[in-house]
Amino acid sequence: MTVGTEMENMVSMSSPEGGRNGVPVLRSVSGFEAVDRTFAQMLCDRAEREPDTVAFCSWVDGDARPTSWSEYLEEVRETTLGLHDLGVAPGDRVAIMSSTRREWVVAALAILSVGGVPVGVYPTSSVPEVEYALESSGATAIFAEGTSDIGKVRAVAAGLPHLRAIIGFDAEPADLPETVKTVHWDYLRAAGSARAVAEPELFTLLVEAGDIDQLAALFYTSGSTGAPKGVRHTHRTLQYSVLGFAMSYPEIGTTRHDLVGFLGLSHVAPALVGVFAPIMTRLVITYCTMDQRVEALIGVRPTAVLWPPRMHEKLASEMLQTLAESGRAFRLGYSIAMKVARKVSDLRWRGRQVPRYLEALYELCMKCVFLPLRAKVGMDRIKVSWTASGSMTPDVAALWHMWGLDLRELFGTTETCGSVIAQWDRAFPAPGTIGKAMPDPRWVVRVSHEGELQVRSPCLFDGYWHNPEATASALEDGWYRTGDLVELSSDGEVTIIGRMKDVLKTSGGKSVSPQPIEVRLKASPLIDEAIVVGEGRKYLTVLLSVSDETQAMTPHERDAALTRWIDEVNSELARPLQLKKFRILPRALSAAAGELTAKATIRRSNILASFTDLVDDMYDVGEQDEIARQARFARTDHK
Repeated sequence: MTVGTEMENMVSMSSPEGGRNGVPVLRSVSGFEAVDRTFAQMLCDRAEREPDTVAFCSWVDGDARPTSWSEYLEEVRETTLGLHDLGVAPGDRVAIMSSTRREWVVAALAILSVGGVPVGVYPTSSVPEVEYALESSGATAIFAEGTSDIGKVRAVAAGLPHLRAIIGFDAEPADLPETVKTVHWDYLRAAGSARAVAEPELFTLLVEAGDIDQLAALFYTSGSTGAPKGVRHTHRTLQYSVLGFAMSYPEIGTTRHDLVGFLGLSHVAPALVGVFAPIMTRLVITYCTMDQRVEALIGVRPTAVLWPPRMHEKLASEMLQTLAESGRAFRLGYSIAMKVARKVSDLRWRGRQVPRYLEALYELCMKCVFLPLRAKVGMDRIKVSWTASGSMTPDVAALWHMWGLDLRELFGTTETCGSVIAQWDRAFPAPGTIGKAMPDPRWVVRVSHEGELQVRSPCLFDGYWHNPEATASALEDGWYRTGDLVELSSDGEVTIIGRMKDVLKTSGGKSVSPQPIEVRLKASPLIDEAIVVGEGRKYLTVLLSVSDETQAMTPHERDAALTRWIDEVNSELARPLQLKKFRILPRALSAAAGELTAKATIRRSNILASFTDLVDDMYDVGEQDEIARQARFARTDHK
């Protein structure tokens, strides 16, 4: 089956001509073609047309400090020429290992301006993971945030013959091999500024040498089915990725929308929205750290957000806690408002007209109850909220809808970068699906005989970095094989039901292959079998079947020994992969109970079903239970 529809008058991308203040007007999706400009060239165009308009903001000392397009370009110019002085050449891969901040974005555009390729490295990465990313990409330079990040690079630099330079954002790199140049961010920009004075045409020559089909980003997969793979995206595929994102809410192409950016820019979705989309749309990002996010949300009061499901779940929980601590009168008003909201949402999800009297009542509830409640976490101005990178619990989506938040699912992968499926066709879509194929006939989905979701789109990646075998395996006659098992309804709605391969995806959007962790755990004589848990959960845990030797210990000795071993395994893993808790299975796994195959291979879903209580005991299920109670949402009622 294939699905692909066309919608007229959809958002267009930035092009050199037309539109208010030089920004392009809308035109139909089917008429869009990628502009013959790189992102660095488009940055120059935008700065020329709108020099004093806000490009982005930075959260500093409790305030969102704006940077104009002309200031943005000047910082990129200085950084570009500084990199040129360090010997960074067209085609070079340059890594960035940092939390979300303005310097990340400036560095990325500078790398593109010099003709290089940005490579995001997660700041939570372990030393071996940093080594793998730098070695496999052949990175010639890296931007590192602080002393801890620099230390990780220092630990592996001697074994990286390609690495020639390291730039520290907050610290001066030191004690690196003599072959690696070290420089502080401020000095790099100062050197670039001096070069701009000496050679005023050099920056323009570097930027104009770029081509739309050059490599523009190298994103690494999570490694959920083996070693992480470098996913190649060109300027052209990224332009179409921005279009795919914009198609789910065309207004971002014509009207300013504020978004608070704190998710790691090494991840593909935050990078698309936080680095590339603002150059082509009216999105204005306020960059802040994860620790600053609540303060920044309240201060900025964004009009749009893009978060993994866990962030929506966490904020919903915080709002319910605020409600519990509020006065009796407000709680009574909330109770009444929720009765109205449930009726309104039920009609919306079923595609029915909301009666005028009920709509008026709901608007009163919004004004008096829901917006004041949302304002406690800076969510009262939100026009649209997107969620991606994980499974959204229908109860969570339902509750936000009742609170008046237009929450929509997006689906994309590292290989597509942008959305290929989304809930784009109406506001407040019924929770439970991930939407439909994008409203452009070039975005098409199909389901194989095995139930695998396959997609075709102009935003598809340009292949895996130095891995033609993996590329050939992922692509079939121009179709990308996602590995997701789905159901496709008669009207094109897609529902994900699992993975072709056994992969966990946490509620924070982290894809995890449990097998390597389980194999490492079973290296100890203490453990016979290990089942890592975490699908749709906040963190990873593990169920353990212990050896006879372990069972002979006293409970205190057993727990202490297992804790020491798990701590040792955790020390080898990146933070998102570390196991937070464990429980010991009360009995041996059984083939008769469907928990093992005939070859004694574990059947994960059956094991989790057998030991639901043990799994729930490792998580704070009260938070989700309260959301479910508030929503009173049954998936089967609103299909």
